[in-house]
Amino acid sequence: MIFNSFSFLVFFPIVTLIYFLIPRRVRWVWLLVASYYFYMNWHAEYALLMAASTIITYVCALFVHRVQEKKRRKLVLTLGIVANIGMLGYFKYTGMLLDVLGRISDFFGLGFTPPRVSILLPVGISFFIFQALGYMIDVYRGDIEPERNLFKYALFVSFFPQLVAGPIERSKNLLRQVSEPHDPDAKRIRDGLLIMMLGFFEKMVIADRAAVYVDAIFSNWAQASGWQIALSTLVFSVQDLGDFGGYSHIAIGAAKVLGMTLMTNFRQPYFATSVREFWARWHISLATWFRDYIYFPLGGGRVSKPRKAFNTMVVYTVSGLWHGAALKFVFWGMLNGALQVIESFFPKREHKHPRLHHAKSLLWTLFLINITMLIFRANSMRAALGMLLRIPMAWGAPALATGFSVAQAVALSVFIVVLFIFELLHERNMTVTELTDRLPIPARSLLYAAAVLVIAVFGIWGPGYSAQAFIYFQF
Repeated sequence: MIFNSFSFLVFFPIVTLIYFLIPRRVRWVWLLVASYYFYMNWHAEYALLMAASTIITYVCALFVHRVQEKKRRKLVLTLGIVANIGMLGYFKYTGMLLDVLGRISDFFGLGFTPPRVSILLPVGISFFIFQALGYMIDVYRGDIEPERNLFKYALFVSFFPQLVAGPIERSKNLLRQVSEPHDPDAKRIRDGLLIMMLGFFEKMVIADRAAVYVDAIFSNWAQASGWQIALSTLVFSVQDLGDFGGYSHIAIGAAKVLGMTLMTNFRQPYFATSVREFWARWHISLATWFRDYIYFPLGGGRVSKPRKAFNTMVVYTVSGLWHGAALKFVFWGMLNGALQVIESFFPKREHKHPRLHHAKSLLWTLFLINITMLIFRANSMRAALGMLLRIPMAWGAPALATGFSVAQAVALSVFIVVLFIFELLHERNMTVTELTDRLPIPARSLLYAAAVLVIAVFGIWGPGYSAQAFIYFQF
């Protein structure tokens, strides 16, 4: 079940209605049942994998909290991490490992032919395993007390709004909320529904429409002109924001309706003026996870410049691997790390024309990020290099027929402008709800109805519609 499906439009209201009707003391139980049902709609057997990760981290956390001996505590923590990373590695990286072994064998003439395997990647495995690992490490560090109730902890790991694509929540924030009673609140429910509506707009009206053009170019890049490749990369950067940012907004809004607050996962990333700032605004829950659990333990920025550069490269190489078992993702991660290392050698200074400098920095960052976006979206590293070379060499080549009509292009352009108006308002600390609250109730109601109508009319669905999975489901 995914958010932009008819089944979710039935599932969520029913879950919410029952949640607020049943006694407070058992509401968390209902959410746990609903969350496992939500996840089991993909492949029921993989709920066992999530349950295994939950039990392992639950038991390990209790042990490291009770035991005083440092070596034993560290050993149990290590075993818990290895067990979870082992599960993640088997399902996500077995194919990549066998491919690498095959290439090495061919290079040295060893005659080893690795077996072909087909392992279905469980949806959201990287997300819920990282969330569980974060909890276990927090308990080990003494940042939080362990949760004694296994099933309440299981709800923290499996909470359906953010289960399969984040935000990757922290135990300090979400774990305490699952135990608290939440009564219906009209304003909170309205605000949550509006945030969900923004997410549906980003996903169905923008991201899924942009995907039609992007897929046509990236699938046939060798026949596309240079300007088409460049344009499709720009469009993909908007698609990726609409897709993943849209998921995050739906998740945050759904949790808000139920009375819970999830962390912000995106903060206007295309207003960043450096690659480092971009990553402080994009997929914040993952970036801060790597910061807190890998970068800081390595020494963070409190070390020499060479060591700081090494720490940054480790974090972004691991981040690349987290995103996918392919060479392009490793290179993509390393490139993002290298760009930040290079930036660190250019200290900030005063400029005579700060606004002009800000604009130049914003455009330069957008240029660099779009290069990384092309690598991220390309079908392979070889395809990415071919596309980068083709942009200047085939700029004036005949355009590839994409089937993307002028009307679709105009509609997409208009909706992108609308999205970035929202982004600009948020950048200036103004929310849509704050602005609409200034309107009279009839005008406000008409505006909400118009927004629903836009999604219904211009969203990518209708006869033959098949709900498009979110991009980050593959991670």
